[in-house]
Amino acid sequence: MAETRADMSGRSAQSHADSRHLGICHIASGDRWAGAEVQLLTLLKGLQQIPDVRLCAIFLNEGRPASEARRIGIEVCVLDESELSFFRILAGAGRFLAGKDIQVLHSHRYKENLLAAFLARRYRVPVHVSTYHGAPEPFTGWRGLKQGAIQLLDRQVSLHMTDRIISVSEELRASLLRRVPANKVVMIHNGIDDAAVSSRLTATEAKQRLGIPADSPVIGTAGRLEPVKRLEIFLNAAQSIGREMPNAKFLIAGDGTEAARLRSLAASLGFRERVLFLGQRDDIYDVIRAMDIFVFCSDHEGLPMALLETLYLGVPVVARPVGGIAEVIQDGTSGVFVHSADPSELASACVALLRDALRREALTRAGIAIVARAFTSRHSAEQTAALYRSLSGNARASVR
Repeated sequence: MAETRADMSGRSAQSHADSRHLGICHIASGDRWAGAEVQLLTLLKGLQQIPDVRLCAIFLNEGRPASEARRIGIEVCVLDESELSFFRILAGAGRFLAGKDIQVLHSHRYKENLLAAFLARRYRVPVHVSTYHGAPEPFTGWRGLKQGAIQLLDRQVSLHMTDRIISVSEELRASLLRRVPANKVVMIHNGIDDAAVSSRLTATEAKQRLGIPADSPVIGTAGRLEPVKRLEIFLNAAQSIGREMPNAKFLIAGDGTEAARLRSLAASLGFRERVLFLGQRDDIYDVIRAMDIFVFCSDHEGLPMALLETLYLGVPVVARPVGGIAEVIQDGTSGVFVHSADPSELASACVALLRDALRREALTRAGIAIVARAFTSRHSAEQTAALYRSLSGNARASVR
């Protein structure tokens, strides 16, 4: 198999690029489709609308992120990390970048940060930017040791080989400042593609498509089914909610390492038939539309795309105020906070909200307004482009 597969259906490389244009190459794994990947593609789509930015992308896996990037007209190179060594990937990436006049490499996650740092030095790309999408998940045993070594290496890359690190929330920025100087870190919130985040279904229609009666309250969540998401809190709360509201239904959309354990837990709690495990969904906005409440139980988050999308779709949120969640939601005004991991507190908050239609309407209006005002891809793309310009010396623009 060829080391490099470049899709030339996007904008072709320009050997003699206009000096007024900024050549940007994003580097990402592309091995899954979750919040960070959705944000990356949303950012790429926003950056495409900025006249002085020219984009291309390198992915280390073929998958939906690469396909979505091609679909919106971005030139893509896939260097399969399952088949190629790090140095063959480095060489293939160098061939892809040749002649493109790239001024900024923008990487996402640890391995990509290292690759971008080496590429920048070897092929004389002036600027390296990385995005910190979320805190690393805690592991024990061998995985914990491996993760610790990776983080140590990434810290050295950040300190000595990266020009700026973008944090998607102030909480993550504070965490980063314990490891790197303040002048290296910039906070730029995630943003949604407000033209794409929509559902043509009414709540009743969305429920019916899932086989749920129109009069059943629906409480749900969506995302990676991983330990950090603490979905056992949701299932235990669901048992309590079900006692108060016997016709309530519960949705979990997504996949991950916890899927089998969560199904077993639902069965052991005695209400498996009332919990719909939907797996990965391409119609996730229609699924969210079916919910009367969306729940976040995570121990930590960056700034969840699912949060912004849910608010914009007009679904009230009940959440633990971790990470960037507290930077979007104002408790009692645009969402409801639960300040512990106690399932009974989550259950009480959900039941109270389900019994108060006027309050749900007020939360819905406030949630839509705050996302439309401050958390769209236009905002994040403009701030990111301003950062690129300031680092490459092409602009007077600045970011926070």
